[in-house]
Amino acid sequence: MHYSPRRKWPGPVRWVAVLSSGLGLLSCSGSHEPPRMPPQVGHVQVAPTTDVPALLGLSIDTLRQRLGPPQPLPRQFTTSQASALLYTSRGRRDSLLAFRTGGLLMLATYNTQSRRVRDFLLLGHHEDSLMGRAHLRAGAGSYLVMPVFRDSRSFRLLGLRVIPTN
Repeated sequence: MHYSPRRKWPGPVRWVAVLSSGLGLLSCSGSHEPPRMPPQVGHVQVAPTTDVPALLGLSIDTLRQRLGPPQPLPRQFTTSQASALLYTSRGRRDSLLAFRTGGLLMLATYNTQSRRVRDFLLLGHHEDSLMGRAHLRAGAGSYLVMPVFRDSRSFRLLGLRVIPTN
């Protein structure tokens, strides 16, 4: 068997070949491709079904007129969960009624003497969905939105509490 001798390229020619192939790779900028945007995770646009901020500060009687008759309390409420919702910070007992409106299950606590609604608890597991459907926004000046977690599983969301600030 006879092998032909391999010729080596002279130094400058070899450098030109290496540089031109490297520049050819760099020149492919991808400008012909559409720009890539990272996917938006966790931000879902949900259409409002109930204007909860407009219901804050109403009397329980006006709330009944607007939302219809109260619903029975959900079975998931144990006596400890219900009693935690019924007592105000000053130890006075409030009353609690449940309403279903716009696909939301909403608990309203109110003062039995003044008949004024103190706050709402929107039941659900998905904060973004509850905020969107209830027409709530974080950082609003007229109300405060606070997450409420389950007694038995402190990492599971029970719902959102909406408290008027004025």
